[in-house]
Amino acid sequence: MISFSNQALKGVGKNHQIELLQKYQAVSKEDVLQAFRKHFMPLFDPSSSVAVVVTAPSKIDQAFDGLNKAGFVVERRTLDFDPEELEDGSDEHESDEAESEDGVRQ
Repeated sequence: MISFSNQALKGVGKNHQIELLQKYQAVSKEDVLQAFRKHFMPLFDPSSSVAVVVTAPSKIDQAFDGLNKAGFVVERRTLDFDPEELEDGSDEHESDEAESEDGVRQ
């Protein structure tokens, strides 16, 4: 049934899964490492990436030190907010819809 579904809906051949498995098996450890070095490792290179960390206040120094040791130029920012804004968040996101007396939006 899967083979029919793949052929009918995805437009792949009857032996698609076998061919796919053969392609996976042809991938070597060196192929994976090369792709890892090319695509994944640059994400952690301070000269070509930006890291944004959101953390608990108790972990700020640890994150700051770790990023500095890794070669990142670290800029600390503190998000200031008014706790009263969190109590009733409906003010910012009210819609233009009218609300009837029974609380149902129209």
